[in-house]
Amino acid sequence: MSSTGQLAAVLRATTDDALVHGLNLRSVTVSGNSLNSIRDFFDLSDALLSNDSLQNCLTRLDRRSLTALVQISDSGTVTGEVGAEGGAERPTDHDIDASVLANLHDHFLVHDTTQGITVWPEVMTQLARWPVLGLSETWADDPEPGTTAHDESSHVTDALAPERAFASTTAMGELLFELEREPVRMLTTGLLGRPSARRLAELLRVDEAEVASYVGIAEHAGLVQRSAANLVPSDVHRGWLEHGPAERWVVIAEAWVNANWSEIRTRIAQRHFAQSSSITAWLQWNYPGGRRWLPQQCTTTLAEADMLGLTAHGTISSLGAKLLSGETEEAANQLTAGLPTPVDRLYLQHDLTAVATGPLDPRIDTRLRTMADVDGHTIASRYRFTSASITRAISDRESAASILEFLASITLSGIPQPLDYLVNETASRHGLLRVGPLPSGDPHAVAYIRSDDHMLLRTVLIDRNLSALRLRPRDSEYIVSTCERDQLYASLYEAKYPVAIEDAHGRILATRPQRAPGGFARTPAVKTRPDPHRTLVSRIRIADADAPDDSDEAWLARQLDSAIRSKSTVTVSVRMPNGNVVDYQLEPASVSGGRLRARDPQSEIERTLPLSSIAGVRGI
Repeated sequence: MSSTGQLAAVLRATTDDALVHGLNLRSVTVSGNSLNSIRDFFDLSDALLSNDSLQNCLTRLDRRSLTALVQISDSGTVTGEVGAEGGAERPTDHDIDASVLANLHDHFLVHDTTQGITVWPEVMTQLARWPVLGLSETWADDPEPGTTAHDESSHVTDALAPERAFASTTAMGELLFELEREPVRMLTTGLLGRPSARRLAELLRVDEAEVASYVGIAEHAGLVQRSAANLVPSDVHRGWLEHGPAERWVVIAEAWVNANWSEIRTRIAQRHFAQSSSITAWLQWNYPGGRRWLPQQCTTTLAEADMLGLTAHGTISSLGAKLLSGETEEAANQLTAGLPTPVDRLYLQHDLTAVATGPLDPRIDTRLRTMADVDGHTIASRYRFTSASITRAISDRESAASILEFLASITLSGIPQPLDYLVNETASRHGLLRVGPLPSGDPHAVAYIRSDDHMLLRTVLIDRNLSALRLRPRDSEYIVSTCERDQLYASLYEAKYPVAIEDAHGRILATRPQRAPGGFARTPAVKTRPDPHRTLVSRIRIADADAPDDSDEAWLARQLDSAIRSKSTVTVSVRMPNGNVVDYQLEPASVSGGRLRARDPQSEIERTLPLSSIAGVRGI
């Protein structure tokens, strides 16, 4: 049988998770085959074995994987078995690492046979075309670039690494705090727009070019997610923020390594590169087919590795080497030793600011941000209290008493009178305006605003900045609107009115408004973007399950059609009237009307068999 039919059978028997994993590795969406045109496992098999798809895959394989393909192809097969989920269950007798075999299996480049593990012939045909495509034909013999042992410059590298690691975790924390306050709208391409990137760069105190890197690392680490067209914090980001700098760094650095250097992390850690060009040369040697994609990838990954402190000026730091080698605890301890000890006290000043002389304890920093805005956040941090920041805290379950109690527990200088007055005065005004929902039935009065302060209510009514809310008075104490309660609250909050949400009994509810581009949303509805490959697999499975009762015959017909197109000889198992199954070696010629017409090369006759009597088809 042709490779298409055999691979289709393999794909059909593979679990959904393993299929999705393999398709994500192969990046079928960029192979020139539209996902919408793939209707069944035969179409998917064709897509995976196409020249473009194989070339895209092979050029991104490292040297060990390419060498293994050649070794298996030269020997015909290797003994050993790759498990259904891609894990090698037995070692081979050709010294091919089990993880390499599993990787090749995950990429759908090899398959199990009764003799062992075999490479699809289309794979080696495409690899043989590399010289024609301008890729090296002597890559297998290229010597590995030499490496340079650590010298005096390693002290500079190891001194810079903790600073950069701390700076990256600080910037990541600022990104998450900012997304809590105001989610960022993404372009239809899935990238950040220039205005958003510029704003975030200023807030994070990083170069604009680095913002996309931080967003990518945050997504890999699961700290942010897409909500419709917006980027918002994930459910686990708060736990990350409560960790110290070293623990934070391990999470984001591990996420970056897994996304970029997962297959080569140990080999990079074992080498000591004196300069970035040495790393680039080694990467070019390690990825022989990477002529087109590798240069830009090297530039990007080395810049991000520097940003995270894994390297400094292109030299692997000892901190980075520990993490790359899997010694995460040792890496965290080394980073902790290289950073100032966190402080749990700060100075509250009469100008409504707070100053911490060192990195503030993460839990204190996280809570302090709910009631103060950050003026500057490096090793020493500065915060500023405003009426709006205190209102934010009170809206989020704090009270004047709880705020002052917390500040008293962390101050080295007592609570200045101006700050005491600001907290109490803001708390006394909170809730002067109350919003709530009205009973359904009247489309012109969906929610209300009420207050005992008639002048304040009149000010709201004539405020032109609130005209979009379509407010109208119902009586001297109530204003009604066609907008929902949460939209009323968010708009009044943004306009800095002392507003609160109340329940049906007049009790104030705790709320934490979150700004969305173009308006506020109290709780953004998280909609994760579907994985296109999982959607594809689900569609194929449904089509397979919804096929008519003769779906087995349809599957046989597709297998036979594949053999006809490739002019292959196959083994056809036929059920005889007495119940026995007889195998015939046939050259299929056509399938029509539910019958197979094939040539029997042994007897030199043509056989016609009903598909209903065929028990199975397999390649020779």
